[in-house]
Amino acid sequence: MTLSSSSQKWAAILFAASVSFTAYAQSRLPSDLDPQSRARLPYLKSSDVDAKGKKVVDTFGKGGTVTGPLAFATYNPAVGQALLDLHDAAVTGGTLDAHTRELAILVACRATNYNLEWNGHEASGLKAGIDAKVIDVVRLNRPLTGLNEKDAAVIRFGRQLLNDKKVDSATFAKVVELWGKRGAMDMVAAMNTYAVSGFFAIAVDEHSAAGKPELPAVK
Repeated sequence: MTLSSSSQKWAAILFAASVSFTAYAQSRLPSDLDPQSRARLPYLKSSDVDAKGKKVVDTFGKGGTVTGPLAFATYNPAVGQALLDLHDAAVTGGTLDAHTRELAILVACRATNYNLEWNGHEASGLKAGIDAKVIDVVRLNRPLTGLNEKDAAVIRFGRQLLNDKKVDSATFAKVVELWGKRGAMDMVAAMNTYAVSGFFAIAVDEHSAAGKPELPAVK
């Protein structure tokens, strides 16, 4: 197909605008971030990960690089492997129902401003039946007024555990009453699993992928 002179000019303008926008978006990243990983460390090549991290590579090794939530933990392949095993034991193998588990994960992601996993688990949470208004309570750190007993208990427990660094007796007793002793510890394990990955993201200042939202700042 042959473009007219005006069409060629318009195409050139659009291309220049696209290049300028891409350059502008990239320039907004802090100067110490890798342009591919959007973090302070580059993604590892799958070939750089030894046998201790094989499961991580099998799960997150895409296009010759290790991406995803364990991308930076896997700089020590054994640590990346251990965290993946922890996830499988605490989350996949836990006793919590999907609704409770996804809400606990969102609380942990909010506590560590962990955009990557928040963006994935917000959709999972909605699919598991969490009301969008409840998700907004977590996202914006709003009061728990009007929430049902179970949702309020998960959020309160997570906030005390991860933000206050102290869980009061009434909060712990309510979690045990609703989910049992094993369930309470499974909730701690699920929150901890995602918080640990969030701490790696904090250390390397990982930014959301281009076009993906970031959690808003909250008090």
